[in-house]
Amino acid sequence: MAMRLCFVLFAFFLLTGCAAMLEPPSDIQRAVDYLRQDVQKLTKQQEELAKKIDNLSQTSQKQIEAKESTPVETISVEDAGNLSSDPSSLYEKAMKLMKEGKYEDAETAFAQFVRDFPQSDLADNAQYWMGECLYSEKKYKEAKETFEGVLEHFPFGNKVPDAMYKAALCAGQLGDNKERVEILKEVKENYPFSDAAEKAEKLLKEIESQNN
Repeated sequence: MAMRLCFVLFAFFLLTGCAAMLEPPSDIQRAVDYLRQDVQKLTKQQEELAKKIDNLSQTSQKQIEAKESTPVETISVEDAGNLSSDPSSLYEKAMKLMKEGKYEDAETAFAQFVRDFPQSDLADNAQYWMGECLYSEKKYKEAKETFEGVLEHFPFGNKVPDAMYKAALCAGQLGDNKERVEILKEVKENYPFSDAAEKAEKLLKEIESQNN
């Protein structure tokens, strides 16, 4: 009888211990909840980015159609269909157009890349170069919004410091020197070892010397 009681007690404690092990710790559960919320937030941001890219792409296409100039290399419907399944080809096509100075066409191609491949490692780069195309066209307001989109939608991307620096330049071109200085200081503080921080520090010194 005593042995049976001991066996029952042993089984009870064993089952109780297993149940405790199966129950997830509250800290882990909270971490999982936070991660789930972050994923939902990023998904929503990407959907919003896709809408903005669509609007920007449509606007650029209308400008291209309305522009009376010598025909330039564009991405045909057939090419777009072929490139849409190959991220690297579409990215290289956009880069080629930009290097050739065909900024409107490059802008459209980069917009297509971000829209079609938002999870790609090159998506933040495409967003950044789209801003560079707009900056080259002296569309500083649109360029600034595009550079800010790098930080907003790709906060962990490698182009964030450069995008912030270019956003500061856009602010300066738009006549907002206060915002320009604030952004440059943020670049120095948040990304001290980046090339953008080095350029930001140099520009801040130039601004300071001009004000003295």
